[in-house]
Amino acid sequence: MLRKRKDEKTRRSVLETLLRDMQGTAAGRLALFERLKAAGAFVNEPVIGVTEAEKALRGLAAIEKK
Repeated sequence: MLRKRKDEKTRRSVLETLLRDMQGTAAGRLALFERLKAAGAFVNEPVIGVTEAEKALRGLAAIEKK
């Protein structure tokens, strides 16, 4: 009997995780992102995804200040 192949789960991007799944203010998420980036947590992530996440968090933090 043939086995069913398991469907691969799509991997969440850094941006999606930081913007959707984390609670707190945008400034707090930005601070956490910067600490994780400095610690090398995003070494295996695509550079474009990390850059987009940082840009979006900076934008949200700026809007939140107003």
